[in-house]
Amino acid sequence: MFSKWRQCLPGAVLIAQLIVAGLAAAVSAEAASEPRASSAAIRTPDFDSSVQWYRDTLGFRLIGSQSLVPGRRAVLEKSGFLLEINETDRILPQEPDATAAVQATTAPVISLIVPDVDGEVARLSGMGVDVLQPPEDELEGTYRVAQIRDNGRHRIELREPLDDPARFNPTGR
Repeated sequence: MFSKWRQCLPGAVLIAQLIVAGLAAAVSAEAASEPRASSAAIRTPDFDSSVQWYRDTLGFRLIGSQSLVPGRRAVLEKSGFLLEINETDRILPQEPDATAAVQATTAPVISLIVPDVDGEVARLSGMGVDVLQPPEDELEGTYRVAQIRDNGRHRIELREPLDDPARFNPTGR
């Protein structure tokens, strides 16, 4: 009896692999047909500490960097999202809300989906990250959002989906 199972096992494994591959292809094809955010770019005069901040604080991984004539560029990745950090070649004019020679942004430059906004804000606040907007429900209860500021004074929105997961938009917008 067990010998027949052993003979069928390779075929069953192959069928399971084909099913998984088919599901992955269907999900991949569906995802490919929908536009979604894949990258963002920021400029900073403090290149090294910004790259380190995104790695240590938000868990991005460095996938490449290069030196260019007017500065350096690094590409970081987290969950398929690419962040390009560019070293600025000149100091921007100082505005009343600007800090460290980079103008403070009034709108988020990056929006990240997180599973628990309250928990993430507590974690980041404990690390000394500036919390600009504490967690609150937004868009008629569809999302819970908060805003933080990175070391280069860029606003980052943290977004937790609260609504029906079937209506969840992975781009966060």
